[in-house]
Amino acid sequence: MFQRFGWKGTLEQEIEEWSSLYPGESIDLERVLAYSHRKHYLGLLGPDEYFADGSRSIVAMRQAVQQILIQATPSPTPKLYRDFAQRLCPRDVVLTFNYDTLLEQALDDIGKPYTLTPEWWLKTSRGDSEPKFVDLLKLHGSIDWYDRYYLDDAMRWHTEEGNDVPNRDPIFGPAPTVLSEPLSRGQTDERFGNHILPRVFRVPDHATYFPIKEGENVSRVVPFFLPPAYDKLLGYAPILDLWENLHRNQDYSSIVMIGYSMPPYDGYAYEALGQLFVEYQQGGDATDLEHRRVPIQLITLVDPGQHDLKRFPFLDPAKTRIWNQGFSTDALNWIDWGDGADHPVVT
Repeated sequence: MFQRFGWKGTLEQEIEEWSSLYPGESIDLERVLAYSHRKHYLGLLGPDEYFADGSRSIVAMRQAVQQILIQATPSPTPKLYRDFAQRLCPRDVVLTFNYDTLLEQALDDIGKPYTLTPEWWLKTSRGDSEPKFVDLLKLHGSIDWYDRYYLDDAMRWHTEEGNDVPNRDPIFGPAPTVLSEPLSRGQTDERFGNHILPRVFRVPDHATYFPIKEGENVSRVVPFFLPPAYDKLLGYAPILDLWENLHRNQDYSSIVMIGYSMPPYDGYAYEALGQLFVEYQQGGDATDLEHRRVPIQLITLVDPGQHDLKRFPFLDPAKTRIWNQGFSTDALNWIDWGDGADHPVVT
């Protein structure tokens, strides 16, 4: 992407650097991107590395992933995803590591209200505690999210340097051409979301605007999501708001995990979700409201000869069900949602 400018710091150069550090090892793109990400985070790249929102390789990767996923998102929404969205109800929590927007599209299609931050963050009227939204928590960010911090930082720098640079950012500038909205669905309690809500915003119907044309000089339109790399949490403090108090509501009646394998290099996810699963299985056969607590349910696609629980040694096989034929209508019909209304779904 940057070679036409004659700049150093391209992905190709970083592959060479990584290979010199790990001679004889096969190139692993996620490890190379982690190397690039750590260099940027630690400030090792020198004055020519000017992006505040990531190394050149990471920025190019995020823009490329966004383009690929926008082009790959089917329209109209497949019936399977609309049917899945139809099964969800307020008080359900979807924890997803996917960057795409297919589930949002499915929920919009059927007119089901959802929020991208925990509903319990919202201020509610006294006596009005009935949930209204499906919680869709994107723990790695999303291709339609944008962080205004980097624009604000650039504008501050130009002001301090005495540069008269116009702010023509298409999303956050004084005359935006791309509409954005907060992640939350209303006014939030001041104790919650203090890092993510003031700076990360969603562009609804983002594919309509794509590709978003950048303004002059200071605007770099880069989506906000964690890079597909080891150590991906480095430098992404706002996303931690969505992880905080992840175990806050323990009175679940079912847990369903679709597809996500909890890879060991995402140790923080393995440990956080793993502990949630352990506590659930140790919580007894019924919730505090006397709802039946059903076995944890894994929907996966593996060789039938393999035992999927090898990847999750902390799970009790007697309290775990596995569907190993992938996500399908049959898989949806196989799910036991339990008797209560609290159903965390991990994808």
